[in-house]
Amino acid sequence: MYSKFLFVALAAASSIALGNARRCDNKHIIESTPVTMPSGHTITMQRFNCTNDIHEAPEARAAANSLRSLQDKRAASQCTTANCICGVPCFFNKCFPTTANIQAADCTNLANSLISNPASFTIPPAQALAFILNSCEYAAFGTSNTQPTEYCFSDFGVAASEVFHVCGNTQQGSCEGTLNGAPFFVDQLNLL
Repeated sequence: MYSKFLFVALAAASSIALGNARRCDNKHIIESTPVTMPSGHTITMQRFNCTNDIHEAPEARAAANSLRSLQDKRAASQCTTANCICGVPCFFNKCFPTTANIQAADCTNLANSLISNPASFTIPPAQALAFILNSCEYAAFGTSNTQPTEYCFSDFGVAASEVFHVCGNTQQGSCEGTLNGAPFFVDQLNLL
């Protein structure tokens, strides 16, 4: 109960602090591939870009936060590249209206499939990756226009699940995290 209250309080504070909405204008799908997850679900992975809003990391990279929790350190140990957001928390940003119906089971099954995958994936520079199961899409936007961003499936699934827990299947939603001053995003989207 306390953790639920804490998450809602953090969500409210984050939505006030991070009130600026991020958009993907003119989504251009570069590649679409079916992927079988360890859960047995076959999901679609889409690599895409937008005409706006893929943020650039600052040139001077700050040292990693030395006060990470044990869980964050565990996730960070899964990293194989320097620009890795495994273990970096994604804080709830906001919910916004959908343009089509999202089936709750699709989002729950997709998030659980992502959580159960022990591997990581790489978001190409200036692009994003979406994972789709029927009516639900979770997209990960990396931190850089010039270098790839590595992200753990399990962390991505947890962030997606938390966004779904707050926004449900009647709204879209997002969370935002920061690595060395550069933002990354996880979005729950409906398919148009």
